[in-house]
Amino acid sequence: MRCLQDYAARGGGVIAVMHDLNLTAMIADQITMLMDGRVLASGASDTVLIDHVLSQAYGCTIRTNHVPSGCPSYLLPQAAVEHSNQI
Repeated sequence: MRCLQDYAARGGGVIAVMHDLNLTAMIADQITMLMDGRVLASGASDTVLIDHVLSQAYGCTIRTNHVPSGCPSYLLPQAAVEHSNQI
């Protein structure tokens, strides 16, 4: 992903087909959500990766940015930061 970001920053075009929505939200400038071969939504992640669009795409109720019931907390692995001084 870093290589793709660097390439895009130098003016290159990048098109990627991704299924990891968290990674997509972290990396993509623009997202196009497809469903049954048609565009369901297109734009920035905060306009595409939202409850009603994802619920329609996956055919079930999806709530983003919500702690699952019964869980006092949860870990977001994509929020981990690499430490260069670890053994």
